[in-house]
Amino acid sequence: MFAAGEMRHERFQAFSLISQPRSDSRLLADILAGEGIASDARVGVSGWKYFTEGEHPDPAHAIDAPSFIADTLRSLAGYEAVTNATAMFMSPRDGLRTIADADDIALFEHANSVVSQSVRAMIFAMRDGISDFDVVKAAGLNGMALGCHPTFCTGETAALGLAGPSGAILRRGQPLSFNLCVWRANCCRAGWLARDAGDLPHAAQDYVETFAGPYVQALDRWFSMMRPGVPGGDVKAEMDRLLPFERFGVFLNPGHLIDTDEWVSSPIFEGSDVPLRSGHVMQVDIIPSSPVYFSTRMEDTIVIADAALRAEVQARHPDVHDRIVARAAFMRDVMGFDVPDTMLPLSDMAGIAPPFFFSPEKLIALG
Repeated sequence: MFAAGEMRHERFQAFSLISQPRSDSRLLADILAGEGIASDARVGVSGWKYFTEGEHPDPAHAIDAPSFIADTLRSLAGYEAVTNATAMFMSPRDGLRTIADADDIALFEHANSVVSQSVRAMIFAMRDGISDFDVVKAAGLNGMALGCHPTFCTGETAALGLAGPSGAILRRGQPLSFNLCVWRANCCRAGWLARDAGDLPHAAQDYVETFAGPYVQALDRWFSMMRPGVPGGDVKAEMDRLLPFERFGVFLNPGHLIDTDEWVSSPIFEGSDVPLRSGHVMQVDIIPSSPVYFSTRMEDTIVIADAALRAEVQARHPDVHDRIVARAAFMRDVMGFDVPDTMLPLSDMAGIAPPFFFSPEKLIALG
């Protein structure tokens, strides 16, 4: 609309860098008043977050925007008239940014294919004595816009979770978690820098049987529930049952929505009656943690799609459709996962999570 000249616009220099010229702009109050914001107006402000009564005593008026904008709007329209409208875009129930169509899915699939291939290249580059910088170089990042910074946590940074590459040297017997994220895709893996269980600390040598294996079994159930209409609270309850907190320490929502930002919102939380919807683009983001076993991870992106949306993808983007079908078949027929027709895997790493990064060909499959 802006490029077509259909949207009014005006330069407001205070949005620019500190110490840049300010002399050619009207005051923000004058600009907003000129657009009709006055005492009889109702104003919705959309930022990054909306709030609930459990977070704020007056969530409707908790504005997630800079104070100089919110205060100016309130001075023109009155405090009561200015409310938080972020849910209109971000709510997992009906947010405008939380449903993808066939063309969106093609963009998501491209981003996930690129990122998952980079993650695969990183894993196969790992060896004892290499630096994390050299592992990240193997990703061959192509300049696509990042959704968050790449993480690489091992050695002294293993427990930090969100630390980036630092020049650390990979050593056999250390834990590792890492991710790559571009707009519409995040691929993350966690496990051990090891060839087999014998390289792990003695207390963790039953890692696959006791920790990583049950995690993969829980993911099997998660995949099976990715169907339109399933309440998000049911998914949370199943993950709590299969991955009890005292053993697996899962703190975050077991799955969330993704777009150009890595975390939009999630229909999956305790007691949620928000149904999974056709067009929901979900991260398989279930993050266990343990003082003994560290973690394991199979984070990729999937789309929930009913028959109509699947048919639209096939008609508009047949190559995308064929790749999705091939991934789903691999997950079912080779890895043994219960993948319903309504779950569309977008990542080339879907179903693949090597527990030992120095033996990337060793995978956990379900019988």
